[in-house]
Amino acid sequence: MVRAMTDSSTGICPWCSTAIPAGAAACPKCGAAVEGAAVPEIPGVTVGDPMASLVADEGLVPKAPIAEEAIRPPTDAVRLEMRKMELEAEIANAGGSVMNPTGDETIVVGRPSREAIEALKAGLIDDPAGADAADTLE
Repeated sequence: MVRAMTDSSTGICPWCSTAIPAGAAACPKCGAAVEGAAVPEIPGVTVGDPMASLVADEGLVPKAPIAEEAIRPPTDAVRLEMRKMELEAEIANAGGSVMNPTGDETIVVGRPSREAIEALKAGLIDDPAGADAADTLE
């Protein structure tokens, strides 16, 4: 927000750098509110939106019973396939950079784990980097 202005002063919008005339409640170009100006009520943004409220059980509990197989943990075969994919990703990303979990910067990936290298050499996982990845990773 732009600082409050006196009747004779002008300001610069911090969002778009447009000159704001004295006494204006908002930037004439981008609409940014001047500090101290009355903020309009925008449902869901500046005030609660009564139309967005949920009743006690809306969207939380399905009306029909849940099939037990829908919430059962993955089978051992699925877990094994998931682990293989993790190890293949370790090898594919080795020496490169990936986005960190928070998504605000990239991080350099080091060597893959010993488990990934041994699984690749044993032929237990696919070689995502080419035919000689196991040799170059050592």
